[in-house]
Amino acid sequence: MKTIEDAFDKSRALVFGVGGCGDIVSTVPTAQFLEAHGVDVILGGVAWERVVVDPQPGPRHFDDIENIDRLNDSVALATDETRTHDGIEFAETNVARHYDEDVILIDIGGGARGVAAGLNDACDQLDVDLVVGTDAGGDVLAAGNEPGIKSPLTDAVMLSVLTHLEVDACLGMYGYGSDGELTLDEVKDGISRAAKRDGLLGAWGLTPKIVGELEDLLDVVTTEASRLPVDVARGKLGDATIRDGARSVELTPASTVTFYLDPEAIAATSDLDEHVAHTESFEAAHEALSSAGYDTELDLERSLVTDDQT
Repeated sequence: MKTIEDAFDKSRALVFGVGGCGDIVSTVPTAQFLEAHGVDVILGGVAWERVVVDPQPGPRHFDDIENIDRLNDSVALATDETRTHDGIEFAETNVARHYDEDVILIDIGGGARGVAAGLNDACDQLDVDLVVGTDAGGDVLAAGNEPGIKSPLTDAVMLSVLTHLEVDACLGMYGYGSDGELTLDEVKDGISRAAKRDGLLGAWGLTPKIVGELEDLLDVVTTEASRLPVDVARGKLGDATIRDGARSVELTPASTVTFYLDPEAIAATSDLDEHVAHTESFEAAHEALSSAGYDTELDLERSLVTDDQT
């Protein structure tokens, strides 16, 4: 894609949250944007909830999940009945219930290569000719040297996936620092690196109609990073905290904008992508980042569970 307007010529788009853990909420503005231009949209997300929702650290795999229609080893259709065998519902479950329609659930177990193959197959089965991965907060833009990175694993894998799809793909960055990982300057630098490679495809902001829809959805889906842009749209600006006060966030009007970027332009300056791009399992992706010196969200979740047990 050369510009976001190219998306308006597509027939059906998959718009999915790249980070799991409620990122599916960040798909809604993009879905509405595309639907307003006549594009049919199916929503989706990664099967990984934070430990406050799912006490088992790490992503869930399809063998752990019931009431899904598997399209392949990496992609399934989820409904309002989808849950783990031990009763944990995903954000995607609640979104399917809220909209009364199936959503896509992605099993990240195949690593970058496996998930890309699965999504390519799913796009063929579902007649999808555009994939947009959205991220709440902007940590997916990380080059790798930012000290505040807390969750590089899923974002890096799914960014790499977007660069290996056979249909057109782009990355939507929503929330502008609302996850408290990258500073506003670091988010700006990420966008700048993409723009220097002709990778800034466009932008679109929240409207009162979309804010109202998001507020309804946020009543049933737990997420902080995707909620803060709605707060900004209602007039809240300045400093805020998330994660029980563990992270600070600066809210600006830019929080209400989704920036559309060429994933290849982001990956080209990402050390994280370099480490995970050729992985064929989730474990290999985690080991690659760990060996490179990165702490991941899996490490964080394991430590939190260990602390709770001691």
